[in-house]
Amino acid sequence: MKANKRSKASVLALALTLSLVLILSGCGSSKNNEPSNGSSPAASGSSAPSASGNVTVWGWDKGGSDKLLSEFNKVYPNIKVNYIEVSAKDYLKKIQTSIASGSDLPDIVWAEAAFRGAMYELNVLEDISAAPYNFDKGNLLDFELPLLTNSKGELLGLEQSGSPGALAYKRGLAKEYFGTDDPDQLAAMFPDWSAFVEKGKEVSEKSGGKVSMLGSLMDAYTVLSNQGTTAIVDGTKVNKAEVLKLFTDLQAMRDSKTEAKLGMWSPSWNASYSQDNVIFYPAASWSPEFVIKPNDKDSTGRWGLMVPPTGGYSYGGTTIGIWKGSKNKDAAWTYLQWLYGSDEGAKANLELLNAIMPLKSVFEDTSKLSSGEDAFFGGQDLTKFWVDKVFPSIKTKPVTKYDQDIYSASELVLQVMAQDAKFDANKAFEKWAEELAKNHPELTFE
Repeated sequence: MKANKRSKASVLALALTLSLVLILSGCGSSKNNEPSNGSSPAASGSSAPSASGNVTVWGWDKGGSDKLLSEFNKVYPNIKVNYIEVSAKDYLKKIQTSIASGSDLPDIVWAEAAFRGAMYELNVLEDISAAPYNFDKGNLLDFELPLLTNSKGELLGLEQSGSPGALAYKRGLAKEYFGTDDPDQLAAMFPDWSAFVEKGKEVSEKSGGKVSMLGSLMDAYTVLSNQGTTAIVDGTKVNKAEVLKLFTDLQAMRDSKTEAKLGMWSPSWNASYSQDNVIFYPAASWSPEFVIKPNDKDSTGRWGLMVPPTGGYSYGGTTIGIWKGSKNKDAAWTYLQWLYGSDEGAKANLELLNAIMPLKSVFEDTSKLSSGEDAFFGGQDLTKFWVDKVFPSIKTKPVTKYDQDIYSASELVLQVMAQDAKFDANKAFEKWAEELAKNHPELTFE
């Protein structure tokens, strides 16, 4: 009897010891609100369906997010997502105000293309390439890295969608002025912007000035400013040669009557989609649904998409990251990694939102990436176009905290250039530098 009691006591003591070790181990792994180590979702890059927690998201696309969430919760039913709608135009200000007041930020932070560089400088986002997340940068298409990393080389989030940029065109006008409406033949016809400008002169002359290649100088700027890899600002030094070249190319378009002076996003610019006065428009993968079709509702087979002179570009996009102060990092990482960093999430994004995730694994077998013939676009398969023709040619510049103000200064300058024939590239640069220096006196223009 005594021996039996001693045996039971020994077993109980061992069990208590093991329990204490496990408790202490668990406490240690949750230190500083960081995701747990070992075989945790953050360390392995995948999560068990039993993962649980509450995640707060601030964003401006609740409809799309709800569609994805329904698929996410089929895999992770114990993660509850609280989505709070915040408009894109107010987003950065709301983040800055929250920081200034000491208020909590959401677990999941969005950063739209225009202001993601400024968001990175606030130092509020986790580096998901570092421990304990350890997301491999090599999983992303190369052009995404300059868009998702800060000046320190930290990966601050994943891309909501690849947002490839091209040129949309009206097939009838293309056939009339260029003899073809085939996207590959048109791309070969315009290997660079000089060739585009020369054709612009011909179109203007042949139409008596009634038809233009582009709607505005800002249309051209949208494409040209996003092509190439040279940053406009490096540290606090402005690359004057790069800006002057850009304004010189835009002046050539103005002088050759390549653009129609409609003002991008103006009522007359929107109306031109259903008219026959403009041939080409900058277009992202989201443009057919949100811009082209709504502005030309009664059209069928009238439109096409082609690769622009010198190749594709990044047009839009949003970084999705994790707040450094989050108390729910395990759940937040599970949400982020599944939606935007996994093959399952990529499949859901493509099927539900027609969004193509810029993951290398997605592009291993492009035969699976097809949306079928689109009658609105003359039978063109838009997904295959983006995947086969545009993604491989995209190059990107590093983002900076100045990007939003650079765009605003450029928009102001190009409005003047469009209306004043004497306002040349040099004057444009001087005015642009003056506008940018108002908010950023630390910049040097050399």
